[in-house]
Formats: sequence, C-alpha cells, structure tokens
Amino acid sequence: MKRLPIGQSDFRQIRNEDAYYIDKSLFIEELMHNHAQTLLLPRPRRFGKTLNMSMLSYFFDIDHAEEYRGLFSGLAIEQSEEWQHQGKYPVIFLTFKDLKHETFADFIIKFQKMLQEYTEERFGYLLDNDHFLRSEKRYLDRIVENEADHSDLEEYLRRMPKVLKKQHGIAPILLIDEYDAPIHAAHEHGYLSEMVSFMRNFLSAGFKDKDLITKGVITGILRVAKEDIFSGLNNLATYTVLNYPFSDKFGLTQSEVDQLLEDAGCAEDRQKIAEWYNGYTFGQVEKIYNPWSILNYVSNQKEGLKAHWVNTSSDGLIKEILPKVNAKAQELLFDLTEGKSVKATIADHTIFQDLEQAEAETVLGLLLFSGYLTASHLPHSGETLEYNIRIPNSEVQTAYKRLLKRYLNASETVGQNELLTALLEQRQQTFANALSEYLKTSFSFFDIGKRRSVPEKIYHAFMLGLLAHLSREYHIRSNRESGYGRADLIIYPKDRDNPKGWVLEFKQKDADDKGTLEELAQEALAQIHEKEYLKEIHAHGHMKVMCMGIAFDGKEVACAF
Repeated sequence: MKRLPIGQSDFRQIRNEDAYYIDKSLFIEELMHNHAQTLLLPRPRRFGKTLNMSMLSYFFDIDHAEEYRGLFSGLAIEQSEEWQHQGKYPVIFLTFKDLKHETFADFIIKFQKMLQEYTEERFGYLLDNDHFLRSEKRYLDRIVENEADHSDLEEYLRRMPKVLKKQHGIAPILLIDEYDAPIHAAHEHGYLSEMVSFMRNFLSAGFKDKDLITKGVITGILRVAKEDIFSGLNNLATYTVLNYPFSDKFGLTQSEVDQLLEDAGCAEDRQKIAEWYNGYTFGQVEKIYNPWSILNYVSNQKEGLKAHWVNTSSDGLIKEILPKVNAKAQELLFDLTEGKSVKATIADHTIFQDLEQAEAETVLGLLLFSGYLTASHLPHSGETLEYNIRIPNSEVQTAYKRLLKRYLNASETVGQNELLTALLEQRQQTFANALSEYLKTSFSFFDIGKRRSVPEKIYHAFMLGLLAHLSREYHIRSNRESGYGRADLIIYPKDRDNPKGWVLEFKQKDADDKGTLEELAQEALAQIHEKEYLKEIHAHGHMKVMCMGIAFDGKEVACAF
C-alpha cells in the first residue's frame, strides 16, 4: 500500500511523492458549475479544506500550466468538461491558519511578512514589468520590501488581482484558506473589533468587485455573521455542512473509506471503525468519516480504535462557551451526552458577541460547525428550520466525557478522594457531609448560584462524572442509559467476592416545592424501596447495599439513608 500522507496538505507534494490520495478532483467540476462567483465553505478542522484549496491552486495556475498538468493524471477531473480550465488563470492563494497572535500589532507584523514572502516568491516576475503604472510598481515594491502600511495590506486583494489581470489578460482565481483563524485568536485575546474591521476591509476589497476575479473560494471552520465580516460581499454563496452542494467534497464517503480499508487490509474492522469515526451528515450525504482519524487509525492499526481528531485542538471557543450556557442549552447538551438525538433550531452563523449569552441556538451551531455535533434536516414546517442533532460517533463522545469531567470537577481532588472513600466504606453520614462540602466548593460548571431552577439531569451528570473513577472495579448503571423505571444510579462490583453495592436516587427541588430539602431526600429514599430497585442490584449477587436518597437545590444538598 502507498504511504498515507498524514498531516500533509500540499497537493503537489502528495502527488509527486506518489502517496495515497483519495480523489476529490471533482470538487473542481462542482465549483465551476456553481453559479456563484464567490463561495464560502465552512467545514470542521482536519476535514481536508487546505488540501482541497491546494489542489485548486495547482489546477488553475497559469504560470506553471504544463508543470502541474501531470499532477492530475488519472484523476476524475481529466474526464470532465471542466478540464478545459486547467492552467488558464492566475491564482492568489493565501492561508491564515498560522496567523494566531496575542495582539493585533503582532498579527499585522506577521501578516505583512507573510504577504512579502508570498508575493516575492509567487509573483516576483511582475517586478520587472514595464507596462504597469508607476503607482502599481510602487505598491508591489512596498509589499516585497516589507514596507507596506496598514492600508496597503487591506488593499492587497484589490490591487494584486488588477495587476495579474493586466499581466495575463484574464481575472484571477482567489483562494482564502482558514479565514477565521485570526478572528478566533482575536476573540480569545481581546482585540476582536480591530480584527473584524481589518478582515472586513481586506476581504471586501477583493471579493466585492465582480470584474476583479473569475472565481473566489473562502474556507474556515465557522460562518462568521455577514454583518461582521462579509457585509461588502453581495455575490457570496455560503454552503455549510447543512447544505447539499459540496457535501461529499470534504471528509470521506463510505465508498472512499471502504476502498481505503480494502487497500490497507483491514476491511474486517469496518463496523467498529464506523462506530468510532463515521456518523457525520453533510447535506445529503449521511455517512461522512473524519479523514484525520481514519488515516491515523489505518497507519497505526496495532494501537486500536482511539481518539485522534479530538486531541488535535485546544477548542478554546467551546471551553469558553460551555460554562455560560443557559438552562435550555443545558437540557439539550445533557440529552446529547446521554446518546440521545434532540430536535432544535441552529444558528447557522456565529456572532461572537452572542457567545456571552450562550443561547441554545448559538451553542449548538458552534458545536455543529466545529465537528462536535452532526445534524440532519427535519421536514420543513413554517418559517423555522428544525434539525435532528446528535453526537456523531464514539470518538467525539470521548471528548464530551472529557469536557464534562473537567467542568464538573471530576478530576482527582482531596475532596473527591474523601467522598469516594466514604462511599466505598459505606459511611453514609460522612459521605453526605463530604458531598455537601464538595458541591459547595467544586460545582462551578454552570454558575449554579445564579439560578434557582437547575435541571435534575445536570446533577445526574455531575454524580456520574464524580463516580467515573470507580468504573475500573465497579459497574455503574444509570437509568438514563438503561431505560425507564430504574434507579438513578446503581453501583455493584465487578469482582463477585466484593460484597458491597449502592443504590442512589436523586431529586431536584423546584421553585414551587413547599417541602424542605430533607423531606425531598426522604422521598427519594422511599422511592428506592417502593419501586423495589434493590431487586435489580441483588440480581447481580448477594451484597450489602447502601441506599441513599439525595436532594439538590442549587449548591445545597440533603441526603437520606
């Protein structure tokens, strides 16, 4: 089998080295068939955006038409009528993926340097052209001599296409990769307004004039709101993971994965691989695989199925927004982490200012476009589009568990150790006291103190996270995993020689409850006996069972035993 090009995103390098390549060249055909002059194509990270943009750059490049023609030998685009466009256009291809800086001044310095190096290497031949206007030559000189000012940088996508069109007699192809990377960094480090203003001016300078370019493609992860960035682009068409066009051009389809697994000699693992890395729905294609994870698995089969994609990013935006989500978003998120699908509307664009409110539509949109959720259309009724939303696969599920453990404070702490020790030794009063203290000091994920009404499932998830470290030696059964009519948590040993088990039932105090928290805990305890939950645990062997009813109200807790 050919070498797998893991981490490589340069199309020419992959083809010249005869590395394994999954043919996405019909992306070119669909692009040229599309009526829009400029397209925005947001996709999750590591789904092949930069490689596809690199392919476009080499395909259209007029300066190296003969040299690059062979890169496409044997690919599907050779048989397409759009092959006529090969080597016919000047190309400007800029990637912003590495422009992530702590200050706006640092960004400008690095961006200026990037343009200087790119222009000198890519368009150095223009410097000797005597047919340009003096102002055009001076502009080029300022760029390549690293003397460009702020205005020169903003004007790059307007002035360079003019120069290239004059040189070649045809308007260029304009490719902007990972446009939102510096915007994410600006939001994180507190200079968002400056960055938004700059990117708005920079992009609109090149894309708003339909005579300046033949075709434009912009990629990123999020679709930043039009009023923020794209207000000057009237001819922009956006196709996200929710839209049908280009739905099979990023990520790997089932047939592509089947062929890869066949070539790699691991086709027998197909079902397990699908559970771990499949599950995305892009537009009309219901089975899209994460290419980064698939390639890493195939190249390291002995390591087995494990998380690859979820370990490649800091997920700063997600970590920022999760502690701020409102009650509706809380409900939806915990349903999702329990393996359920939910019906909801989604914000199909991101307004960074909205992240402070963390409404459900904003949260779900952020998670969806970042690759942490997938969605399919529900039958349309009225003006609102609803989607069926779920976690796509086992790999992404591990990320949610990790995030929940972090934000529900389920890491190893002194308080947790004391609490778990009391539980294992079945010292009920000590456990109750430790849980009360732990809840007051550690339960900060959702800023509980500001709300009177907290969904019971949040406490349920908190307790699951808290007890997760017992899973090596104990079975932990949750009614939210096992079906209706069972206790909230049943814990029993994997070793039958261990004679201890636990049944826990939770209640959450509503604002209109008249009784005390202690009475509610007694009610939970009574439910354990009334519904005969002990029968279930005794089915796993004879053991001494600790039964406890636990009632929550904000950061207050009461236990009955």
